[in-house]
Amino acid sequence: MRDLLVFIGGSGRSGSTLLDLLLNRNSLIQSVGEFYRLSRYARTNFEPCTCGQPVMECPFWLKVQAEIQRATGSHSDPELLKSFEVALPKYEQAMVTNLIQQASLIFGNSWLHRTLSRSFLRQSHQAVQNSIVAYKAIRRVTHCPVILESTKNPRRLKEIYLADPKSFKLIYLIRDGRAVAASAMRRVGMDMKSAAGEWERWNRRSWWSQLTVPAQQKIRIRYEDVCQSPESTLQSICQFLEMPFEPSMLELRKSESHGLGGNPMRFRRDESTIRLDEQWREQLTENDLKTFDSVAGRMNRRFGYTS
Repeated sequence: MRDLLVFIGGSGRSGSTLLDLLLNRNSLIQSVGEFYRLSRYARTNFEPCTCGQPVMECPFWLKVQAEIQRATGSHSDPELLKSFEVALPKYEQAMVTNLIQQASLIFGNSWLHRTLSRSFLRQSHQAVQNSIVAYKAIRRVTHCPVILESTKNPRRLKEIYLADPKSFKLIYLIRDGRAVAASAMRRVGMDMKSAAGEWERWNRRSWWSQLTVPAQQKIRIRYEDVCQSPESTLQSICQFLEMPFEPSMLELRKSESHGLGGNPMRFRRDESTIRLDEQWREQLTENDLKTFDSVAGRMNRRFGYTS
């Protein structure tokens, strides 16, 4: 089994935490969740690792830190993870650098992007290089050749792909946009027009970021299929990743994961079954549905959601 970085793309609230937890049960896969949060969580203790421990007390992340120290010669820093930044900085405001960033998201060429990044996008380049160092450290700690990141962010997707195209595979996770919009309305108080617009923009950017990723390196998976046909769906993902399916992948074992960020369901230990969440069918009014359709209905139908 060759080394891979598998990236879950798509919008928030699309079931990436569930898929992340299930794939993490494969003995060849190590999930890191929303990996860009690593140094922030190490510095602020804002949220623990999925195992329940703070990042700087989690045995897994401390072992990873030791491997990074060894690889970078930073043994003198006992809290290296706090400063080892893997998150991309915000887009540059300067016109030249902003254009480079936007263009690379859509038309990115690996050699050209690396060349320009070293000159114009040094912080982004360093964050990506740090990420690659960390992935290698995680492989040495776990002996898992496949690292799974569920950050979803379109820009990070493309930056990581361009850094090492041959070792990259994408799982594009989609969910009925009406369900995603309903979740945003319920959780953060958005109105439907704003929630539908956010879902549409996020998936449009995700589509742009995938344009130069070869077809054989990406697969589209529906959240609804993960929940309703988990075995066959996970088997298709394993076939895509060229690895054996393991029955243990059908078991939710949250405390055994060391992913960062994601849906709060990762901390609810009493939830151990795979369940389809369709609250939106009862939550949304006819007016909500009409508003969604006017804003994002076209994209939702393109994904196959018609009823």
